[in-house]
Amino acid sequence: MSSTNLKKRMTMNQLAQELNISRTTLYNIMHGKGAFSAETKERVFQALEERNFRMNKNARNLAKNQEYKIAFVGFYSTRFGYFFDEIEAGIDRAVQDFEDDGLQIVRAYSDREKPEKQIEDLKRLEEIGIENFIIFSYHYENIYPYIKDMLTRGKKVILFSRRIPNIKATCTVGCNDYLSGKLMGELLEKLSPAQSRVQLLISEHNHQDKLVVGERLEGFKEALKSVKKELEILDYAWISPVPEDERNEIRTILKERKPDVIVDFVCNLGCVAEYLKESGNEKTIVLGYDVYPEIVPYIKDSTIDAVIYQDLASQSYKAIELMFDYMCYGVRPKRENYYLSLNVVFATNCEYFEAELSRKNT
Repeated sequence: MSSTNLKKRMTMNQLAQELNISRTTLYNIMHGKGAFSAETKERVFQALEERNFRMNKNARNLAKNQEYKIAFVGFYSTRFGYFFDEIEAGIDRAVQDFEDDGLQIVRAYSDREKPEKQIEDLKRLEEIGIENFIIFSYHYENIYPYIKDMLTRGKKVILFSRRIPNIKATCTVGCNDYLSGKLMGELLEKLSPAQSRVQLLISEHNHQDKLVVGERLEGFKEALKSVKKELEILDYAWISPVPEDERNEIRTILKERKPDVIVDFVCNLGCVAEYLKESGNEKTIVLGYDVYPEIVPYIKDSTIDAVIYQDLASQSYKAIELMFDYMCYGVRPKRENYYLSLNVVFATNCEYFEAELSRKNT
């Protein structure tokens, strides 16, 4: 570890909170990394002295002998590449911040539709002696028994992005999907004219998803109970998971039903925006989830009116930070669920989020 407290045990997180700076800023100042104002550096070094923090002169050598290995075990989908790029960006940032203190991330990704391969990865990583896992699973019903057994055997497990019902993990890190659904309902009320006909688009592969999409829908339906405007919610469109078929189905549905508002629950915004521009229906209100490069131009020109954005890079960074602090300081995460904030992106603030995405993926 890079610091010790001679009188009283205090983690870097606690000290950073007292100083009202990020743990990363504190770490970088302590290690002479980055450019910070003289006032900030003076506050940090004064606090370190007052609290008897002492830099370990052998920190870098110690790191070579003391390894903190965390396995990040997830799935991939070629269709949603941006999703995994953001997760990787957060992992890379955590490695950059903590590798001097001995952090090592062992990554294992498998096809989303082959959960048995994810179980094989977990077994293989356990066999090489890894005790600490961040697990990102899709078909949780398949992997549930093995993770439960891992916890019984004393492994530390943080669930990333998706909770697993009836699993008491170390903690879960992600976003609150139920609240994101309620937020979508609030956006619908604020941005939609009265008497609007509202079409929901949901990919068929999410039909049985009771967690992410299911909880979004539950939150959305709850929010609709408080909507004072008269809105007509059309039959949900459960569309093909095959990209080209899905594209054609979306175009057919929008052409036939002519909704005033489109609410996309799973990454169809690019296709929707293309159709609206081609057909001259750009006044149609379009709401959805996630910001990714393909749709940024459509947000900027207001073809897409608003998008709820979850910061995936910060989520993966947070998961690693929590596990790393647990390994280093023995302080178990205090909460069962760590929900990171949600943002709403419009044309007026899209450039900020575009710049953030570019920075995180650089």
